[in-house]
Amino acid sequence: MEEILKYIQDYGFMTVFAGAGMFFLIKFALLKYQQIERSMLEQGVAEPKKHAFFQKVDYILRYKLPDIKLNYKGTYCAGRTAMFRDMLETKFELWRDMITRICATDYEHMSNADIRQMFTQETLNLVSQYETQWQQDGVPKVVVSKFHEWHDNHAEMFLGTVDSITLGACFGSQREIINAILEMNMLMVLLTLLDAEKTLGDLNGEISGLEYKGQKLL
Repeated sequence: MEEILKYIQDYGFMTVFAGAGMFFLIKFALLKYQQIERSMLEQGVAEPKKHAFFQKVDYILRYKLPDIKLNYKGTYCAGRTAMFRDMLETKFELWRDMITRICATDYEHMSNADIRQMFTQETLNLVSQYETQWQQDGVPKVVVSKFHEWHDNHAEMFLGTVDSITLGACFGSQREIINAILEMNMLMVLLTLLDAEKTLGDLNGEISGLEYKGQKLL
């Protein structure tokens, strides 16, 4: 207080008042700028409908799967390869449909808990759908069970990460939360490819001699 009075005595009341007013005006302007900047950055966050997840899945379906060939004991196996491609095609198409549905929801007005529940339930439904479709398509039960065994830990990791994202304070908007979860979906795409290949590679003689869509499995 004494320092303020000394400034007034030395420089005059109006000068000090004007200086203080300018200081607070600048602080207010900086605060408003930060608010506007944050708003613009949040608006600039990519629309989930345009997330790279969709391009990644399309690339795998159109170019990656057709090029993959599985061998058994050093010999190309058309049956295992066809099964591998069909299993992943089914899963990725259902998965893409699931994410499309999620991106079409009114997520901006959902609570974090609602988003967490939505992803959890949709993921559980997805697993049920592709496993049911696989069995209907003639994939041996032992293959479905082995994939579930390999992939289960990764699925649990994914759901745990969804919990962390929606319970944390790192993301400032619902759009950011959705995009962060979609980033985890992209990681799961890679893990799914590895788990499917590991499944058919790990099943040695257990499926040898069985047929899949008219092709004998080595």
